[in-house]
Amino acid sequence: MQAIGSFVPQAPVKAPARRAMPRKHKLMLLIAFEVLVLGFALAEFRPIRPSGILIETTGIPNHIVT
Repeated sequence: MQAIGSFVPQAPVKAPARRAMPRKHKLMLLIAFEVLVLGFALAEFRPIRPSGILIETTGIPNHIVT
């Protein structure tokens, strides 16, 4: 029997080991990054729709475009 309040040394608690990321997850992250980069590059190079509103002007003075 041990006395109450006696100091009993305990083994230090180890943190669980980190597992390596599976190859499938690495591949998914790589593909997501490529889609992101390629999307930004294509958006700058070839926009889907023109930005802003196109306003046509007429060559006739005092002519109202409706």
